[in-house]
Formats: sequence, structure tokens, C-alpha cells
Amino acid sequence: MLVETLEGVRRADRAATEWIVGHVSDSLHARGLNVEPEICEGRPSKVILDRAAELSTDLLVIGAKGLSAPGEFRLGSTAHKLAHYAECSVLVARPTEHVQPIRIILAADGSIDAQRAAEFLCTLSLPDWAEVNVVSVAEAQAGPPSGNGPAELHLVADVPEAVRRALLDEAETHVSELTERMRECHAHVRSTSRFGYPAEEILNTAREHDADLIVLGVRGQTRAEPFQLGGVAQKVVKYASCSVLVVR
Repeated sequence: MLVETLEGVRRADRAATEWIVGHVSDSLHARGLNVEPEICEGRPSKVILDRAAELSTDLLVIGAKGLSAPGEFRLGSTAHKLAHYAECSVLVARPTEHVQPIRIILAADGSIDAQRAAEFLCTLSLPDWAEVNVVSVAEAQAGPPSGNGPAELHLVADVPEAVRRALLDEAETHVSELTERMRECHAHVRSTSRFGYPAEEILNTAREHDADLIVLGVRGQTRAEPFQLGGVAQKVVKYASCSVLVVR
């Protein structure tokens, strides 16, 4: 009896999955995209990561889930694992109230990862109504805190004005490099330099500009490594109210 019940549940799940895949495939076909539907069985995160590696995938797209939950529960477990352990770029999608214009926040920190993110964004053939805000955050830091907590560096509240200005000048240099690159891609670009905690300021900028998408560059790693995202990327993916594209 138990075996028959489990088999009935499995058939029902399969039927529901086939309907969802068919519906999504039809929607993508209607937008002129080529689609090859595939249904797999197993643990979602492992199956998706394995198939992405086998297919040399450039981009994984997954819904965030947990949208009404606080803090750490805002991201579903599968989305969390893909964002951390995928060897390719990952788009964690959250719903938006409008389609046009699409407002994008591109994080700039002077790294090769940020440059890669800008290049990837250019390959997406942005529509004329896309708006890109290139953001760089100047962060002043002191030594690690005492105690057994995580080895995070703490922002210095009373940074001398000369130091603050120098840090902001450096941030503006990072912004100008990516701003010029995005203009070469014919994107509508603006730039912002801020002072504070990078993750917090990126999220604040996204909220202030009602962003639809935050784009971050991170190191390309493998599943064998325990922590795939830096602290800034982890916080942005977890707490953003909009979609986040993690570029590797």
C-alpha cells in the first residue's frame, strides 16, 4: 500500500512538473527563444549544478522564493546553493512591478570580477529602455574585532575628511572605468560613489532607485570550496528586494 501511495505521489508530481515545464517553454517560445525542455529527478540543487557543469552553462536562472520571510529566510535553499556553488553566473530572480524601464545597479570595486560583470552585462544586449547605475562604495576599515565572532572588519565612524575624500576619489575612479565601458555598449548610464559598508550601500542605492536588478562580479570557484561568495555578495543576494545577477 505504501509503495502504491508513493508511486501515486510521484506520478502526480511528474504530471505537475510536465505542466509547469510546458507552460514556461511556451512562454519562452512566444518571445522568440529556443527552448529544450528537460525533466530530471533527484535533489534539485545537485541535479541543476551537475547538469550546468555537463552543459557548460553560462547562466543559471532561479526564483528566490521566501520573498515574504525575514532575513536569512528570504532565499530558498536551492537558490542559496546555486548562488554559492555554481561555477557559472547565476540570476536569482525576484518579481518586479514594472517591465519598462529596467533599472540596473552595477557594483564597481576596481576588480577584474567587476569588469567581468560589466562585460557579461554588455553581452545581454540591453534594451534601449534599460538604465544602468554604476555604484562604487568607499570603505574605511580598522583591524579585526576581539572575541570569537566572525573576522569581519569594522567601519571607522570618525574617518578624517582627507582620508574620506581620498577613498571617494578612488571609488570614483572605479565608477568611471565601468561607466565608460557601459556607454560603449550604448547603455543609459549614471554613476554613484558612496561611503560606508559596501553591501549596505549597494542595497540602499538599489532601494533608492527602485532597482530591478543588481549585478555583482565574484570569483569563479568550484563546489569543493566551502564559501563561494564574498561577504558583500552573500549579503546582497540574501537581502536584496530585487533580482541579483552573480557573474563568474
